[in-house]
Amino acid sequence: MGYRSEVIFAVTPAAAPAFMALLAKYPEVKDMCHEADEFYSGYQEEGDWFMMWSGIKWYDGYPNVDTIESFIDALESDDLSEYGEEKPPVRSKKLMEDGKEKIVYEYWEEHFKFVRLGEDDGDNVHRGHAYDDIYISRSLSY
Repeated sequence: MGYRSEVIFAVTPAAAPAFMALLAKYPEVKDMCHEADEFYSGYQEEGDWFMMWSGIKWYDGYPNVDTIESFIDALESDDLSEYGEEKPPVRSKKLMEDGKEKIVYEYWEEHFKFVRLGEDDGDNVHRGHAYDDIYISRSLSY
């Protein structure tokens, strides 16, 4: 039977081109996403992607899981060059006194959310800063 987890992974429209490149590069991961309990675009806005797996074996060493985790690592390290994206979106531009333009970029971690809820009480993973409405909630029932 094995240890099972509940997993949600969502990307904003800004990160969607890199996510699409991931799926194109790894057809097995694309199949895994299509087989998720929920997999669709338009979670909060046009062009975002949302997937949710219920009861999945999310283990290190499983190739598809490792590939998605590597993609998340790339998002967190602001290096999506492997997926065709050089820089995160521009947060702001400012004209400096010397006439040069200063560009401040966002971070890719602002453009995804990954949560994994394991069977054990303390086995929770939370990565990324997008989508405040996606979070882990445990409660008592009686």
